[in-house]
Amino acid sequence: MNLKPDSARNTARSPRLRRAKWRACFGLVLAIALFPKVSISAPAVPPVQTEVVREAPVVRRLELSGTVTSPQSSHISTSVEGLVSAVHFDSGARVARGDLLLELDAELEEAAYKQAEARTAQAAAELADAKRRLKIAESLAKREYGPKNAVEAGQAEVDIDTATHDSFIAEQKRRKAILARHKLPAPYDGVISQRMAEVGQWVQPGTAVFDLVSMRDFRIDVPVPQDYYARLRTGAHVSVEVDALPGVEIPARIGALIPVSDPDARTFTLRVLPERDDIPIAPGMSARVTVSLETGRRDLVVSRDALIRYPDGRVTVWVLEEDGDTMSVTERRIKIGLAFDGMVQVHSGLKTGDRVVVRGNESLREGQTVRLAS
Repeated sequence: MNLKPDSARNTARSPRLRRAKWRACFGLVLAIALFPKVSISAPAVPPVQTEVVREAPVVRRLELSGTVTSPQSSHISTSVEGLVSAVHFDSGARVARGDLLLELDAELEEAAYKQAEARTAQAAAELADAKRRLKIAESLAKREYGPKNAVEAGQAEVDIDTATHDSFIAEQKRRKAILARHKLPAPYDGVISQRMAEVGQWVQPGTAVFDLVSMRDFRIDVPVPQDYYARLRTGAHVSVEVDALPGVEIPARIGALIPVSDPDARTFTLRVLPERDDIPIAPGMSARVTVSLETGRRDLVVSRDALIRYPDGRVTVWVLEEDGDTMSVTERRIKIGLAFDGMVQVHSGLKTGDRVVVRGNESLREGQTVRLAS
């Protein structure tokens, strides 16, 4: 095998080296031509929004769970016994006051009423005849043609027939009332939550045949610890939130305080009345009630958006520092208290007049220069 000397190999590679160098130079010249000016810009100054730390009344917020109830909820029953002949509404039906819900077989009562009506008519006729004969007796007595006691006897007969007539009128009214009670009307507007009667069933007075619930003027009953009874008596701001309207606070007011609701649990019932009647709720649903109680104290407060929370429990805020026209931020640890209406009570770490960052505080660094957002 023949081997070329090193000088020969270098001579063979030299044209390739020259071509590679030429390509590199050409690329450098092309880059300079295409990008004549390349500059490195300074880091942007982030915009922030700030808020002044101030003093305000401290409010305690109670978040409680309650149950929607109706002002009218009844077990409807008939007032007379009888055989069910017709049922006009089923569960879930919406009814108005006076709507006929159920009928009992009234054939026998109708006959009894007709009999009482006939007796009343007979007694009325007998009374009219007795009054006629009394007038005749009185006329004869004036002319002294009849016996002297005929007038007294006629008056007694009129009195007896009057009492009999009145008795039959009362019996007729009683039979009419019993007959009317064979029809069961709705006592108020509402929805039938349950039907317990069927055609052919024998019912007794007091036996529930329908459950009727009013669907207006709802209230929310909330169990509250007894410690807050005295504070709630003086009034408080109340709002309601329901699952059907998530995130919507519905204004409400305190309707009543029921003091002895559950003595074993040491709670009382707070009755809350929503101030809107278009809420999509029904009796038995749950609702969240927020009660704001004045504590009678004033303290420093900041917006909840200013807080930076760490996994180890630390809570800090970014405080704005001004040096002439330059503004920077420094992180400060604080101790917080009650939260209410988007604000948080500050026990320590801030003073009145400090300016804290409430927007743009997610990625700040200690001593970083910032600017106020327009």
